[in-house]
Amino acid sequence: MKNVRLILVLLAVLALTALVACGGAATTETPAEQPEATTETTAEEPAAEATEAPAAEVSGKVGIVLPTKDEPRWVQDETRFREALESAGYEVEILFSQGDSAKERANVEDLITKGVQVLIITPHDGTAAAAAAEAARDAGVKVISYDRLIRDTDAVDYYVTFDSIAVGAQQAQFLVDNAEGEGNPLYLYAGAASDNNAFIFFEGAWGVLQPKIADGTFRIVNSSEAVALQDKPELTREEMAAIIGQVSTNWDFNTAKNLAEANLTAAAAEDKGDVFILAPNDGTARAIADVFATDGDVTSYLVTGQDAEQASVQYIIDGKQSMTVFKDVRTLVNDAIAAAVALLGGGAPEASGSYNNGVIDVPAVQSPVVSVTRDNLVAALIDSGYYSADDFTGLDALGTGETEAPAAEVSGKVGIVLPTKDEPRWVQDETRFREALESAGYEVEILFSQGDSAKERANVEDLITKGVQVLIITPHDGTAAAAAAEAARDAGVKVISYDRLIRDTDAVDYYVTFDSIAVGAQQAQFLVDNAEGEGNPLYLYAGAASDNNAFIFFEGAWGVLQPKIADGTFRIVNSSEAVALQDKPELTREEMAAIIGQVSTNWDFNTAKNLAEANLTAAAAEDKGDVFILAPNDGTARAIADVFATDGDVTSYLVTGQDAEQASVQYIIDGKQSMTVFKDVRTLVNDAIAAAVALLGGGAPEASGSYNNGVIDVPAVQSPVVTVTRDNVVEALIDSGYYSADDFTGLD
Repeated sequence: MKNVRLILVLLAVLALTALVACGGAATTETPAEQPEATTETTAEEPAAEATEAPAAEVSGKVGIVLPTKDEPRWVQDETRFREALESAGYEVEILFSQGDSAKERANVEDLITKGVQVLIITPHDGTAAAAAAEAARDAGVKVISYDRLIRDTDAVDYYVTFDSIAVGAQQAQFLVDNAEGEGNPLYLYAGAASDNNAFIFFEGAWGVLQPKIADGTFRIVNSSEAVALQDKPELTREEMAAIIGQVSTNWDFNTAKNLAEANLTAAAAEDKGDVFILAPNDGTARAIADVFATDGDVTSYLVTGQDAEQASVQYIIDGKQSMTVFKDVRTLVNDAIAAAVALLGGGAPEASGSYNNGVIDVPAVQSPVVSVTRDNLVAALIDSGYYSADDFTGLDALGTGETEAPAAEVSGKVGIVLPTKDEPRWVQDETRFREALESAGYEVEILFSQGDSAKERANVEDLITKGVQVLIITPHDGTAAAAAAEAARDAGVKVISYDRLIRDTDAVDYYVTFDSIAVGAQQAQFLVDNAEGEGNPLYLYAGAASDNNAFIFFEGAWGVLQPKIADGTFRIVNSSEAVALQDKPELTREEMAAIIGQVSTNWDFNTAKNLAEANLTAAAAEDKGDVFILAPNDGTARAIADVFATDGDVTSYLVTGQDAEQASVQYIIDGKQSMTVFKDVRTLVNDAIAAAVALLGGGAPEASGSYNNGVIDVPAVQSPVVTVTRDNVVEALIDSGYYSADDFTGLD
């Protein structure tokens, strides 16, 4: 039975061929055996059955701690782990540490408290993570180090990794294979000094590069520490640390960009021309390539990478990045899940070797890596099913040769400010915007504000300084963003408010949006269509009070729900403010603010989870049973559903959502979420790009209406939305090409 379950788990993982394989650092410690507007609601849709609270019994509980939601790689890993393990009957809880070792430790302690039996952890800092691993071991939890090795402890049961020595070696070999003559300028860049992988990658690269530095083929430009050690074939960890300290990118795009700019500013004429660049991963490779491409004295460059991120694959196709090392994350996830299943069953995972972490030799499995250039890109990434040919442009024009520095001339420059990299939606938007605009000959720069209005303002000022002509911005706080929009307007920059309206200013030229009133109305109509009798417990949840959309969604929902609250069909459980206003068909903004203040999730999974738990703890018996839940979006819907599903007094629940996130679509298929409102973001991005192109050309975008932002009526285009349930999920999301059937289990 265990073998059957393991097979099912691995098959489920193989079905998850998600889009991008990115990531900061993939891993490897030295192996022991090696040298180191309103739409009509769908009332006529067939009534859906209530979502039954799933049984609490599971085959085991796995806790997973990933390093950050700021890189698509880890967001995709979250989906792969969750869907594969849950589909095989295991309970799984996944937390993110956001590059903070203290948060990582707190996450591990939280998972221990929740009774996980196996912990899979990608440490932020391999040494600092030892204490967390020991806490897990002391609680009887098995520990799998995933993609990065936990060092200096005996509390690690297994290590799942790529061959990171080979990663660095393949990057370096590419540079060596393409170098001719002597004195070729070589720029060295590395990952984060806190990440053991950065050392392993560099070790692998140095072993290949050093002989060619010693014989004069390459001349190191940007590291005096490396120059001082250039005659040493093997470096100690301390010597590598000295070099990495000079050339660390910290796995960060902007850090890499700033370092490359500083290097070129300091470089002499002989340090330019035809240059060779060791970049540690794809994100930093793109940042560095963008800098070198704009220097008129750089005639050509070769730049390495790793992770085969979708954006970098497109860069390779377009001749802007030279190679990447493909690490098939599907294999790594498979290996980690297989190890977890073995440990849950009381067995030992199969090991192909071991890695010394400074205290013990940790049993390990090592996945292979593949160099990808324009020559083998299709075979390695498309034919293997990792990506679809539809994910890229220009595949038919692949050729060979050096990456020529692209011409600096472009048709216009667009700056884009998105709210956070912590949600897959915005990461995907980044890719869509960048690839579409760049392929059309426009220059684009995209920054993230990470939920901080001050950072948002600084981002806008940065883009103004860089000469953008059009600004596309999704404000964190619509009112606070007014000052940033006015700064752009004063600099002659046209402003497009994207997906969220900038309020209380006349400095907005255009608004691209979904019909947010219709979103809330469709969510509410679903609840109304499935309610029978009187006194049905109704739980209200909303988005962030700083986001104007939260008000519009709630306005749409209230317009449909209020008559059914007034006539007794629904009984509001969790908002005294809403109860006090339940006889008012229309609410002022201040009245909505009072309600939203009580039930705000801040668009955050954990906030929604905690609020739902508090609501159920305070609820009387009559507030449970068959319940109805207005959840503002899919992330909060899943959090709330998970809470209501575990309460024994909740016999069934209906819960709304929006965004048609892949994880929530799977929840709908599995009967754990009831509906979602599909907003085809592809359309929204297209509308924003069309508006930007029109403004760059001196024209005016086409508008289908307008939105009052408190000062002016902003011309707008409004994209439609669609209610999705189990009844129409295939038609709406698969047949439309938004998702592939292979992205899900249970569609049959």
